[in-house]
Amino acid sequence: MYLASQRKEFILKTLAEHGAARTIALAKQMKVTDETVRNDLINLEKRGFLKRVHGGALALTHKSLHEDIVTQDHVSIQIAKKTVQNIPTSVVMFIDSSTMGYQICNHVNSRDTHIVSNNPTLLTRLEGIPSLSFYCTGGRFDREAQVYVGQDAAHAAGSLNIELVVLTPDCYSPKHGAGYKNMLQSEFIRSVIPQDAKVIIAMPSTSIANSPAFYTVAPNLVNMLITDDSIAPEMVEQIEKSGVKVEIA
Repeated sequence: MYLASQRKEFILKTLAEHGAARTIALAKQMKVTDETVRNDLINLEKRGFLKRVHGGALALTHKSLHEDIVTQDHVSIQIAKKTVQNIPTSVVMFIDSSTMGYQICNHVNSRDTHIVSNNPTLLTRLEGIPSLSFYCTGGRFDREAQVYVGQDAAHAAGSLNIELVVLTPDCYSPKHGAGYKNMLQSEFIRSVIPQDAKVIIAMPSTSIANSPAFYTVAPNLVNMLITDDSIAPEMVEQIEKSGVKVEIA
């Protein structure tokens, strides 16, 4: 079975080579459900990589799409590696839901690192990494964000003595901080951060200027933002003026 990042690369490679792809064929080739492929196509269309049609998708161009997603995956891996360098060897860490979140966990080698998440898919992927201990909050499952949310999830996370929070939000603003597009996920993240926890934001520079519906974590709660070298120097200056250290991967 393909991981999310691998599926996206496979889909775009198929489109680059053939110009079109059918949902049923992609699902069979990647050994996933039709619904999984449809969700991938929706996500890729929103990001401007393809055009969805009945039964599948069409390529917008042939070469650039595949190169773009590969570049993005490379950027995510570099940011993930830099993030891991800032994670203590023995820590209880909460991490939210994203492909980059998986990349970060995939590069953590310490047996004393305990991963807490409200994302069951992320934790399922971590089963193959024997060096990690991981905990899923449980709670109310939000189908849109594919995560557990609500008071039960927040209470479960709060009982685990979280020392470090690593977030991969939908956007970051020097004035407003980290933001998420999903309201329930936003509320959960806001409630799960302990007062004395260190907070690291890890995200590509292309996402920093996005406009979310719900700002979640104010700059005064953030210790560090890790991103790639495509971030504008003026943006780095604005973020650091708010008291947040910027690290370039």
